[in-house]
Amino acid sequence: MKTFLFAALSLVSGFGKDQEENESLHNLEIEKSSEYMIEGRYQNINNLFTLAVTATGTEDYLYTFDVDPKNTHAYRKKEEVRLSDIKDGDTLRITYDGTVSLEYPPKLNNVTKIEIVDDVQTDENQKKEAAPAK
Repeated sequence: MKTFLFAALSLVSGFGKDQEENESLHNLEIEKSSEYMIEGRYQNINNLFTLAVTATGTEDYLYTFDVDPKNTHAYRKKEEVRLSDIKDGDTLRITYDGTVSLEYPPKLNNVTKIEIVDDVQTDENQKKEAAPAK
């Protein structure tokens, strides 16, 4: 009876005689040296930083992301700018650790760099310059 009880408890708790063999797998730390980039249009929806990714060949995606003022840096034309300089409609290239939280909408984790590739102000200035003088 004790053997049966032990076997039943080991199945429930995940403990078994193979535990020692797989012990190293449970404590394995995976090195995260890769950086991933994604590009899309920035939207501020309900005070959430969101990135709309379109033209992927399959379907459109909407991601959220958090910014950490200490670890997340924003750049425009290779010059650092304030995070508050990012405006709705800007095209952003976001560098993150490659993990996406399984929530809705999905969230890009550990964002370290935000590049403003094409911003709304630049588009407006280019339109004004291209307009014929009256």
